[in-house]
Amino acid sequence: MEFSEELRRFQERTADPGFEGLILLGTERHNITAALLLGTLKLRRVAFLTTPETRAFPQFIAELLGRTPERWDLPEADHSVTLKVYRAVKLLREQWVEIEDPARIAVDVTGGLKPMSVGLEKAAHLLGLTTIYVQSNYGPLPDGRRGLLPGTQRLVVPPNPYIEFGDLQASEARRLFAAHDYTGAARLFDTQASRLQSAPVAADQLTAEDAQLAAEAAALAARYAASAKLAKAYAHWDSFDLPSAETALHDYLAAVPPESDRAALLTAQVADLATLTRVTGHAAGKGRDALATLADPDAVLPLLGSLYANALRRTAQGRYDSAALLCYRCLELCSQHRLAGWGILSEQPDLRAARARVPTLAQRYEAVQRRQFPGRRPYPLPDRSFGLFVGYMLLEALGDTLVTGYPIAQIREGAQLRNQSIFAHGYRLITDVEYAQFAALVEQLLDRLFAVLARDRAAWAARSTFLPLE
Repeated sequence: MEFSEELRRFQERTADPGFEGLILLGTERHNITAALLLGTLKLRRVAFLTTPETRAFPQFIAELLGRTPERWDLPEADHSVTLKVYRAVKLLREQWVEIEDPARIAVDVTGGLKPMSVGLEKAAHLLGLTTIYVQSNYGPLPDGRRGLLPGTQRLVVPPNPYIEFGDLQASEARRLFAAHDYTGAARLFDTQASRLQSAPVAADQLTAEDAQLAAEAAALAARYAASAKLAKAYAHWDSFDLPSAETALHDYLAAVPPESDRAALLTAQVADLATLTRVTGHAAGKGRDALATLADPDAVLPLLGSLYANALRRTAQGRYDSAALLCYRCLELCSQHRLAGWGILSEQPDLRAARARVPTLAQRYEAVQRRQFPGRRPYPLPDRSFGLFVGYMLLEALGDTLVTGYPIAQIREGAQLRNQSIFAHGYRLITDVEYAQFAALVEQLLDRLFAVLARDRAAWAARSTFLPLE
């Protein structure tokens, strides 16, 4: 049979699956199948992996198709060695940068020596390339021998192995998510989704079993892509990239509408992220204009919740020094919120409004200092930026209900623990026992704050807690 007739029949039964690149093995036994593929598929890049004996193989194929091989890649090596196949495929993937989706690059394993075929298939698996082969019917030939029947060749794209085995890597992604490594989880879920979204094959080329597998792959790909979106949203939130977190979480909700209770909480989290973006913008570097923001519980509580939830995640990871820094910031924000209600901004203190409400504030502040630091000469009311414990002494002097009857000396002692951390002013790591003591102090102050505000602490904590994967 003339090659032109073989090509015509192959083209009739082959719907172009949308590959952009093709890597073939140079072998004289399968030169016709290679020509059929190149004469049918619409490709941007083509490469041949040959041996010293088959270096002329691409030229033969080009002549058969009436083309020139100049635009085809021909890596110089003896690719009968598996390791050389690995290196060539890796180099080609790096060079074919215009093909973003690796599944759009096909590797043809129809021909080639066994080490070449095995190497090409293994490399394709690791890089997420798509394996194909040309299948033919065999039978009696006109000369009486049994062999390949010309004109019966057809393209076969084997089922994606990730349909069966992808769940193993997905389990690792879920483990990373549960361990609060959201960036790592997102990367693995994205990889899984990409590998399940192989280049499409025309419906008339699919058996019923193939169609079912393709549907399963599409469903898994959608699930993994959604999980990647949620992981990315939480990765941004975990690093306080609030605008990106809001966008990513909104995208997740739009892509996969969850069941009602979960949807309600995620919608509340999107709203809180919008508030956080606004609050941090209004409170940062705004001087006394930040007072109204800091005094507003609805503005401060989402920020406090993000800090506290982040501290809990670092605690779960055993990163006690990072957790202590976040807990310290929670204590500081609690005092800043209460002081703002008295017209006091810790970074630019102006106590005139507070002294008008509490005329004896200077004397009361001096008395608080004498109780906390016996034998030390008290300082006057602060007129410049002040730190955590000064804020709590001011709150006690003002008679603020947050600290009424509370031994604020515990706050000073807890702050000293944080100060000893290598992440603050010290030279060592905080132990788990020390951190537990400090965390208990923070819990007490949070309980008192929510009692003063008459707010539901459990509902507040839920809005800042990252949801598990469905």
